[in-house]
This record gives sequence, C-alpha cells and structure tokens, in this order.
Amino acid sequence: MKKILKKMMALCLLSTLIFTACSKTPEKKEEKKSENTAEKKVLNVTNTDLFIDPETIKEFEKEFNCKVNYTFFEENEEYYTKLKSGAEKYDVIVASDYMVDTMIRENMLEKLDKNLIPNMEKIKPEYRNLVYDPTGEYSVPYTIGNIGIAYDSSKQEKVESWTDLWNEKNKGNVVMLDGSRFTMAIAMIKLGLDPNSTNKEDILKARDALIEQKSIIKSYVGDDQAKDMLISKESQLTCIWGGEALLAKDENKNVEFVYPKEGAIFIFDTWVIPKVSENKELASKFIDFMSRPENSAKNCNVVKYGSPIEGARELMSEDLKNNDIVFPTKEIFKKGYVMKDLGDANEILQDAWTEMKAK
Repeated sequence: MKKILKKMMALCLLSTLIFTACSKTPEKKEEKKSENTAEKKVLNVTNTDLFIDPETIKEFEKEFNCKVNYTFFEENEEYYTKLKSGAEKYDVIVASDYMVDTMIRENMLEKLDKNLIPNMEKIKPEYRNLVYDPTGEYSVPYTIGNIGIAYDSSKQEKVESWTDLWNEKNKGNVVMLDGSRFTMAIAMIKLGLDPNSTNKEDILKARDALIEQKSIIKSYVGDDQAKDMLISKESQLTCIWGGEALLAKDENKNVEFVYPKEGAIFIFDTWVIPKVSENKELASKFIDFMSRPENSAKNCNVVKYGSPIEGARELMSEDLKNNDIVFPTKEIFKKGYVMKDLGDANEILQDAWTEMKAK
C-alpha cells in the first residue's frame, strides 16, 4: 500500500512545488531568501515512501519558522545502514517496530524528552511500552497496521483461524506472503509458539510447518499482488495486510477480512530521534506536532492506517474511523502479536526460510 501512496503523493507534492516556483518572480524569490534563509533551522526527516500528508509538513514549517528536509527510503535497512556508516545524520526517523528494538540495543537512539513532547501523554494505553520499546522512552507510535486473513465470500466459506491456511479442503486456493519474517511468524502462531522466539527449535518447527503446507499452496506473493489477486478473483484465501484488504474490498465487495482467533500480527511505525541528530529540540517539537490528534488524523486519512493517538480517530474520515480493519478492538489487539528484532536468530530464521522455499 505504501508504494501506491508514494506514486500518488509524489505527483501531488511535485505539482505543488512546481506551481509555487512558477508563481514567484525571480526578484521576490531572492528577496525571500535574503530575509529568511539565515534564520531558519533545517530539520532532516526521513520516512517510508511519502508515508505522510505533505500539508502537515508545510504547516509545521510555518508554525516553527523552519525548513524540513524530507527524504524517503524503501526499507528500514536503508537508513539504518546510512546511520551506521555515518553517511547521513537524520534528526527524525519513522522506524518500524523491529528496527526500533535493534537501534535501542545498539545505542543509536536518543531518549525522548517528554517535556518537549507533551502529546506523548495522548498515546492510547494499549499502545504504550510494547515489546520493541518496553520502557517507552525511545519512540512515539505513528501508525498501526496488521496482518490477518482475507477471503472472497463468493467462492470461499468463512475462515477464522491460521490453521485454515493449512486445511486440505482449501488445497490450491491458499496464497501466502513471500516474506520470511511475517510468514515464519504466522507458522509459529499457528503452532502455538511465540513469533518472537529466538529458539532454534521453534524456528525449525515453523519451517517444517511451512514445508507441510506447500502441498496446498497456490503461490507466495508480495503485498500488492495479494491485494490484486483478490480484486481479480485469482485468489480466494490469503494472508494479507489489513490496509491492502481494505483497498481490495473497494474493488471487490465480496472480500472479507478476519483477525485469526489465535491472534493477528500488528505492525507499528514510530517516530524516533537518532543520537546523531544535530537538532534534537526541533526534532522533539516535530514529533509532538505530528502527534497532535488533528495532525495524526490528517496523516492517517492519507495513508489509510490506524492512529494510536487519543482523539485522532474521531477526527478521521467516516469510512476509516468506523472500520475495524483500521481500528481493531482492544480485545483483538491484546490477543495479537507485535514483532521485535530477533538479533542473531535472524540468520537462523533466514536459513530456515531458504530451506523451506527450496523444497
């Protein structure tokens, strides 16, 4: 879903910039530069695929008389590598849950000053102190996503469990995500294991369960393809991101999404400040600004994800704020799982995944 947003929002942002540039005479542009450039601080922010409402960036710049240098990355590992090598010095990063865990362990993140980020108090209780940041000192949740099961009700009877993806009666109809971390986690949950387990025996059990499942699998696909196959009715039963299922349902009204009874996977993107930030106070103000309920609502309306900020849901569009795919109940969330980095066990998991795919 983020890749689709990138294309749409990039065009919008580019059009805005071109219009602004063309509407000014060279004299006015030079005048403005001489008056304001020297006094404006620059904040370096990086995020995934234009995963924000560009209007909120402009509003922040205006309110705090600054310039936001907003850059984009495809995967968390991209900014992580640049930070480790010293190639970049970001002030604010939108980091996924497991990467927050990694950077805390490697002493790469600044502890947040709650006095500068009073809107941290608006984080809903159920979204505080999660496994990737157990003390809640390093990150502020930005959006909430999830992975569950979608099916086409015109072809498939109702499902309710991850075990339905292993059921022989669904042979030839099951579509799985082609990603080692999440699909191995699904197998662990199905087996009653902790999907964050670093125990080699648990990882190998998940591998074996996926090998057993291969005989009934239709295909392994990427996130966008899982959605497209539901729209085109090429598939009738798939594990999928909730947001992608929502987009699929816009095109195919028979699409239904369920949170498996064993527990879904929940994904958090969060605001963090790296230790190398050269403007930590303004970075804190930026996080606080984006965590205002009205701004969180604006961003979540654009990206189609849930907000963890108290009061934001009520300000979101009707089709999103009342949708249980975007906003799961507290009971469903409590039953689910949040991912963390597996550390050295990542290599074991990747090897197990490679062995499974080769079978």
